[in-house]
Amino acid sequence: MLENVADGFLGLFMFFAHWLSPGNDRGEIRIEAVRELKTRSVLECFISFEWNERMSDLIDAGIPMRFRILSYSDRGDSTLSIRTLFCDVGEYTYYISDSLIVPAIDSVYVSKEYRQIYRALREYRHVMRSFARSASYFQIEAVLLPSRVSHLNRSIDMSDICGCRRFATRVISKQRGK
Repeated sequence: MLENVADGFLGLFMFFAHWLSPGNDRGEIRIEAVRELKTRSVLECFISFEWNERMSDLIDAGIPMRFRILSYSDRGDSTLSIRTLFCDVGEYTYYISDSLIVPAIDSVYVSKEYRQIYRALREYRHVMRSFARSASYFQIEAVLLPSRVSHLNRSIDMSDICGCRRFATRVISKQRGK
């Protein structure tokens, strides 16, 4: 019986969150800098989306925010990772985790701890990827994934609150000769 009450409260919360969500805001990936190295170029990006207090409340409650970030070029450079922003509820600190899926399987990076969500969010939104200098284009896509809440046996889709789900940008460069 208590499960039905919990489901009712969760449903009511998600209804109001969707009803009050911004909805019209479109997220984007902005290019902040491109650095040229000998054989590679490094692209620094910023995932821009509307942040609101409801998202802060969900993360503070232990529900992580997750992005699947895919980057590739016409030269075969591809990287797929899962980036997660989560809160350690017991310590009330925030962490960022990057799980690199392709090309190296099971490679995980966890950031330093943050005491304020806005500092963690600033790092969370910054993404760096590299690609061959000879590439004529490079694409980066980020998809906001649903987050599993095991103690409620549910998945939460934050895109309803964020107002967007998929972000993408393409960088086109001139073909470089040898």
